[in-house]
Amino acid sequence: MLKSIFTQLWNRKRSNVSIFIELTLVFCVVWYITDYLFVFAYNNSLPDYRDLRHTWQVNLAIFPSGHPEYQAEAGEPETLAANHHRILQTLHNYPGVEAVGISNRSSLPGSSGYWGATFCWPGDTANTVSGQRISISPLEDFFRVFGHTRNEGREAVSMADYNWSDPRTIVISRSAARALFPDGEAVGKELKDTRSPDARYVVGGVVDDTKRLSYLRPQHAWYLPMPMDDPNELYRAAITVRSRATIPDSRFRSDFLEVMSKALRIGNFHLQSLIPCAKIGADTTRMFGQSGDLNVRLALFIFFLLNILLCAMGTFWYRVNQRRGEVGLRKAMGATHAGISAAFFLEGLCLLALSAAVAMAIEFQFVYAGLIDTLGKYDDSIYLPDRIPLRFLITNGLTACTLAAVILIAVWLPARRAAALPPAEALRDE
Repeated sequence: MLKSIFTQLWNRKRSNVSIFIELTLVFCVVWYITDYLFVFAYNNSLPDYRDLRHTWQVNLAIFPSGHPEYQAEAGEPETLAANHHRILQTLHNYPGVEAVGISNRSSLPGSSGYWGATFCWPGDTANTVSGQRISISPLEDFFRVFGHTRNEGREAVSMADYNWSDPRTIVISRSAARALFPDGEAVGKELKDTRSPDARYVVGGVVDDTKRLSYLRPQHAWYLPMPMDDPNELYRAAITVRSRATIPDSRFRSDFLEVMSKALRIGNFHLQSLIPCAKIGADTTRMFGQSGDLNVRLALFIFFLLNILLCAMGTFWYRVNQRRGEVGLRKAMGATHAGISAAFFLEGLCLLALSAAVAMAIEFQFVYAGLIDTLGKYDDSIYLPDRIPLRFLITNGLTACTLAAVILIAVWLPARRAAALPPAEALRDE
């Protein structure tokens, strides 16, 4: 039967050229978009060993000296420090708050800011590993606020699990530990900051990997204690809280703002806003243009699928009208409705297969020449999208399946119409 199908395609090669060219071009474009969507979906499926549900950023502000409510005596450094401590205690004592954390604002999950750092083990200075530097206060529980874990999510961690009394303590992510010490234990090992050769740290613990944003891959991370000797640094830091899971977020927010707007009016401090931490990541995604980029690609994806749907439907509708005699002859010889429909389906799929072979050859040339970066780079052997040959086959397979479904839908109506033709009416044209 396949021989007959390819004979039909060859006999109608002139009429097949246009749809072949269009199928090839659409296959390449749809593959490029499918590859992007594949990585996007794959990254979102990777576990983020952190829980942003019920987490909030508490934004404080300080009245300036010219403000009517400014208190001159409350502006003294000692008073500011005492009032800031009272604010933290007030947050701890609020019934709906489960944990309180303090960190650098660029260290918040989903923050648009980024503070990078590169470390190495003094015994192997050639092996340097870069990641995000997350500066946190050892006086509060940043890990508990954001639900950090270890042992692949099997064990929750808190700041109290590590010895922060040693200013050299550093907690690192599991991927960073694996990159620095692939054959050994990381805890207790010394690390050196490559940008500050005199800065030495001791690994106090290893926590699970996290993602800066949901659509990104897990990253290396370094958790270091904030310098507590600079009060201004502390006041500029971000305060975060975790609300109790038993309280709906909408209720917690309304109750918190109502009560704490007065309770946190301490000295020159006052409550400015309460923002869900999940919103920070969403705002950063929009700011980076990722949301718009995704929407544009999805729109193009749908456009090209509709384009090929209408093209294939029109082509096969025309062919049915041109081959009425052939269809009538087949039915007169005993061909069934299913057999006639299958012949048209196979014709469309064979045309797609030929187009796919040419399209994949074109795609390979672009990838091999490095003219597009959609296939990424080799960074981590366990990250599937970095395995270029496997990813190339997967994304082309997904593209072929998608276009095959579109072709079958497009051919279904003309094939159904052809199969329904009475033999006598169809043979009249012959």
